[in-house]
Amino acid sequence: METLLVAVIALGLTSLSLGFIGLASGRLDRRVIRTRARAGCLAALGLSLLFLGAAPPTRAAPGAADLPDTRPPVPVRAALRAAEQDSPAPSHAQAVFPEQAKTLRQWEDALLTRYEEAERALHAVPAVLEGLSAGTLDRFTAWVHLARYSQDIKQAHLALHDLTPPASLNIEHQRGLQEALDNFHYSLANKRAAIVHLQQYARTLRPDALTAAKKRLDDGEAQRARGLLALVQVKAQLGLVPSSPVPASAVGPPAER
Repeated sequence: METLLVAVIALGLTSLSLGFIGLASGRLDRRVIRTRARAGCLAALGLSLLFLGAAPPTRAAPGAADLPDTRPPVPVRAALRAAEQDSPAPSHAQAVFPEQAKTLRQWEDALLTRYEEAERALHAVPAVLEGLSAGTLDRFTAWVHLARYSQDIKQAHLALHDLTPPASLNIEHQRGLQEALDNFHYSLANKRAAIVHLQQYARTLRPDALTAAKKRLDDGEAQRARGLLALVQVKAQLGLVPSSPVPASAVGPPAER
C-alpha cells in the first residue's frame, strides 16, 4: 500500500511539474498538450494525485488524539555517561594500548554523532504534532514536515553503515561493539518507522497509526539501551569507564593478529 502511495505521489509531482512547464511556455508538445488550458488540466491532475497520496490540506480536530512524544527521555551521550557510572566493576581490566583506546573513542564519537543527528530530527517532531493537534498546521503541511524528518533519520541511519568495529581490538571486543552497532541500527530503523506511522496518521487520522508509532518508539528506545549497554561492557573490560579497575600497562604497539 505504501509503495502504491509513493508511486501516486511521484506521478502527481511529475504531472504537476509538466503542467507548470506547459503553462509557462504555452504548450508542452505539438499534438496533445498544445494549449495552456490542457497544461492547466495536467497540473490540476498532478495536484489531485499529490493530495491523494499525501495528506489532504485540511485541519484535524483540535486535541482529537493523544499524540506521542518522539523525543528520547535522555540524549544519547548523557545516557551513555549514566550507563558508565552505573556499570558494575569487572573483576579485572585487560591491558589496553593508547592507540587502541584512542581508536575506540573515535569510533564511539562517530557512532554517537550519527545517532545525535537522528535525535535532532526526533526533537523537531513534537512541534509538528502539537501544531497538527492544535489546528495551527494543516494535515498536508504536517505530513511534509514529517517526511523531511523521516528522511533526516534515514540519512543518519545510512551513515551508520560506514562504521565497523576498530580492527585494533581483539575479536571478542569487536563482536561486542558490533552488537552495540546492530542495536543502534535497529533503534533508528524503529524510530524512523514511528515517523512513517505518524505520517499515516496525518493522512488518515486513524488512531491505530498512533498506537503503532508508540510501539515503534518504545522498541527503538529499548534497542538504544541495549546498544549502550553492549558498548559500556566493552569499555569496562578495557578499563575505560569510571568503575573499571586500572588496566595493566601496555608497552609498544599492539601485536599483529
